[in-house]
Amino acid sequence: MTIEDKGRWLFGINAIINWVISIRGIVDPAGMAGAFGGVAPNYPFMLRLWSGFVFMFGCMFWEVSRQPARKHSLAKYNWIEKTITAMAVTVGYFSGQVPPRLMTLIVFTNWLWIPMILAYDIAQGRSLRVHPLDG
Repeated sequence: MTIEDKGRWLFGINAIINWVISIRGIVDPAGMAGAFGGVAPNYPFMLRLWSGFVFMFGCMFWEVSRQPARKHSLAKYNWIEKTITAMAVTVGYFSGQVPPRLMTLIVFTNWLWIPMILAYDIAQGRSLRVHPLDG
C-alpha cells in the first residue's frame, strides 16, 4: 500500500468518525451528554458548537483523504485537533469533570489515532521533499 493509499484510508476513516460522533451533539446536546455519562449541559449551545467544529474538521479530513499528497498542508490539523480535544478531556477526567464513558471514547477516537496520524504526516512530508508534486 502506498503512502497515498494509507492517507486516503487514514483521513477517510477519521472524517467518518468525526461525522458520526458530532451529529448527535448538534441535534441533541443533552442526549449526547447523557449517552456518555454526563448531565444535561447548562449551556447546550456549547456542546452544539463543539460538535459543529468536530463535524467541520471531519469535512476537512475528508478533503485530505481525496488527495493526501496535494492536501498535505492540512494533514497536521488532524493530529492537532485530536491532541487539543484529547488533552482537554483528559485533564477534565483527572480533575473529576469528565465521566469515564467520555474518557473511553476519547481514548478510542483520539489518543489511539494521534500517533498514526502524526507518523503519516511526517512520512508524507519526507516523501514530498524527496519527490515534490508538479505544479
